[in-house]
Amino acid sequence: MSEQVTASSVLVFVSAFALTSMGCGTSNSAATASTGGGGGSAGSSPTGAAGSGGAGGAGGAAPPPGTPLVWDQDGFVAADANRFAIKGPFYFYSDCDPPSGLACTMPDSGLAGPDGKPGWSADATHVCVKGTAVQVQNAMFAAQWGAGLALDLNSKGGEPGAPAVKGTFDLATSGVRGFSVDISGTVPARIRINLTMPGVTDSNFVDAKVPGTTTFNVADAKQGTWVKDKVALDPTKVEALQFQVFTNAGAATPFDFCVDAIRVLSDANLPTSSGGSGAGG
Repeated sequence: MSEQVTASSVLVFVSAFALTSMGCGTSNSAATASTGGGGGSAGSSPTGAAGSGGAGGAGGAAPPPGTPLVWDQDGFVAADANRFAIKGPFYFYSDCDPPSGLACTMPDSGLAGPDGKPGWSADATHVCVKGTAVQVQNAMFAAQWGAGLALDLNSKGGEPGAPAVKGTFDLATSGVRGFSVDISGTVPARIRINLTMPGVTDSNFVDAKVPGTTTFNVADAKQGTWVKDKVALDPTKVEALQFQVFTNAGAATPFDFCVDAIRVLSDANLPTSSGGSGAGG
């Protein structure tokens, strides 16, 4: 999730913020309770490091592949609304929660999500996020990793004032082979789409262009090149799909984008591998 100087994708965050590696990681370590949903991921990467790239920009007249994933006016995906039984809420997550004692990402107070938290909004057609990701100080990428939107894949959501219970989702058994995502907005030009797993600090991810359509196989998601102890994505144990704005040491990063559509890819409409190998950006 964040990036030094130059380098590249949901509702509540891990109670312990582990500073496992300075200046490294698409971390899945941030997670305090959000009333809308469960778990976030945090992280960062060294200069110029990028993840595996999804196929950016939908061109031509052909419609994008996949089965549309629908959500309600509060940004909740119901299991009976899709044949894959994906269920869970969208939510906003950031490096402010839990606090690290350092400057952190500032959400735009002009937006308010269904959970009452600033910086994001949702309706039945899109989920949006806006704010400014902090400039990283003293290479503290593990604490100042940015912010984003997340969608839990197996969660009933949380009651007001209480954390959601986050479960894992088996993409393989459910027949989910990939995703195609439409993102609109102005900044930043690139975000990460993370697939998070419990206990894995540095999430596997692909790069996504803003604005544009990113279509990718689950197998395309890789950890960044800066991660020393690699943990391959286990498609049977995925918690959330995240859309992360990552940070850098050069300047603060304004962001203002919306997730307008998510389509689930099965074997019938799976594209050929579209990503890179997690090497430099």
